[in-house]
Amino acid sequence: MAAGNQKSPNGTKELKSPVSVIAEDLPNVVPKIGSRVLGAISNQAQNNLKELQEDIKAGDPLRSISRIQEQTKEIAAEAKNVFSEVPEGLVGPAYTVLTQGEGYEIREYESYSVASTYMSKVDEPYSMDDLASGGEAFNALAAYLFGANDKKEVMEMTTPVATTSTGEMWFYLKEREGNDEFPSPMAENDEAFNAKGEVDIKSIESTTLAVSKFTGFATEGEVERQKDALMSSLAIDGIEIDVEHGSIVPHVVLQYNPPYTIPVLRRNEIGIPVRLGEKAEEEATTVDLSEKWAVEDGAETEEEENEEEGNEEEEEA
Repeated sequence: MAAGNQKSPNGTKELKSPVSVIAEDLPNVVPKIGSRVLGAISNQAQNNLKELQEDIKAGDPLRSISRIQEQTKEIAAEAKNVFSEVPEGLVGPAYTVLTQGEGYEIREYESYSVASTYMSKVDEPYSMDDLASGGEAFNALAAYLFGANDKKEVMEMTTPVATTSTGEMWFYLKEREGNDEFPSPMAENDEAFNAKGEVDIKSIESTTLAVSKFTGFATEGEVERQKDALMSSLAIDGIEIDVEHGSIVPHVVLQYNPPYTIPVLRRNEIGIPVRLGEKAEEEATTVDLSEKWAVEDGAETEEEENEEEGNEEEEEA
């Protein structure tokens, strides 16, 4: 329903309805995404069977029972996430809160790695209301984590799911010990499909973001409202946005919850790059100059008073 609006936010292009999007993409996308997901599930089943065989050979079949019990605990924890603002047992990128403002905080993120894919074809606009494209991107990244990679390795699910203003979706990849590299995504031969769903491993550099939270669902309209509110707060507090003058301000939307979490408890965030350090230096320079000028002004006043006293003495003489 959200994607069925007559015009996009900029008013220049009609958005496709979910039905038309699915009708166009279904013949090409479903077989490939379906094969990825089914392949990932198959990999998990093969790994579980392999672990059971190893336990039996090692004379310790009870270890498999322990694994089943652990999986049961994970399912119970996942059920609790329906009522949780932040999912239990999931990790995300490390950051430090530098300062807080009215309704936002400034975070310094360390560098981290992500599995990334685009939610639209090259040079095509993307809307948060395009649920079909968002679902395709999510499934492609989830399949990569669940074994659709060259090592058939199953990796841990993480949070949050990041969506950029350029139409990318990111899954954070949990850090590894040593220099162990992440497995490569499965290659696809269909160029039309790759333009929209090819998975790539990227390194995200350390950055400073101003971040504000909001609940509910992250629709295109809500994201724009939250972005405007955050930019207004930053302008009031004198926080400089880290973009070139006249450029479009980029943003990233962070979503922490599975789709079935109660809307009022959902945790969403929007982040904008800022220059906190440079601003602090500029403020310090301004204060120093003010103090210097104040001293100089005082000195000039004293000289003027001495000169006036000398003139009075000469007139009396």
